[in-house]
Amino acid sequence: MKAKFGIKKLDDLLSGGLERETINLIVGRSGIGKTILASHWAAEGIKNGERVVYLSTTLTKKTCDRYLKSFTFMKDVYDKIEWCFVDIDAKDLFPLTEERVRDYVKTILGVKLDEVQRFVFDSVTSLDLALNDPVLYRRALRYIANLCHEHNLTTLLVEEAPVTGEWGEAKHLAECIIFLDSVRVPTGYDRAIRIIKRYGGKHPLDYIPYEISDDGILIKEGRYVRVNYEFHFEPD
Repeated sequence: MKAKFGIKKLDDLLSGGLERETINLIVGRSGIGKTILASHWAAEGIKNGERVVYLSTTLTKKTCDRYLKSFTFMKDVYDKIEWCFVDIDAKDLFPLTEERVRDYVKTILGVKLDEVQRFVFDSVTSLDLALNDPVLYRRALRYIANLCHEHNLTTLLVEEAPVTGEWGEAKHLAECIIFLDSVRVPTGYDRAIRIIKRYGGKHPLDYIPYEISDDGILIKEGRYVRVNYEFHFEPD
């Protein structure tokens, strides 16, 4: 059974959800809804009777309680997610060896990984900034991916996209990449989601409009297609 988001249209676009025991990525710029989407996936795991660990490097517990707990999709499941809040410090990772990284992750999570089904790391950009070196970042990500594969975790990484330039190194590890963006339309800008990559299944390449409400991420009907410098809406 696939690891669903609990957002029907998105799960349909993903041929049922994320493949089990894989590394996956949500990427987008600040404020676009990455954490909300990752939280949808975490909440759906709890609803499915799974054990879910959510590692956050961008939110404090107080902010998380006030912000994410208020969404309707978190009703009755928020407190069942095993939240872990950490500020990554490079000194805790050096010398950067696989053993050091594995011990660090296991220590901060404080759980038996063999008993966990879903793991969210939000956001790996904090790891990138702490190491401040693309080679070391790539190596650390590989070590974390190896750990997740060893314990058969279905993993969702969240990464910040820069305003200009390439994304970080997580895209090379991910079997599925979900890109959240703000696209220019004739009336201004609108949020749109695009599945960049998904191994093992077909997926559309279109930009699909979505909005953020009290119910979380709502995928809207239709799609956006590029016309010159703008995106124009086309119905399904």
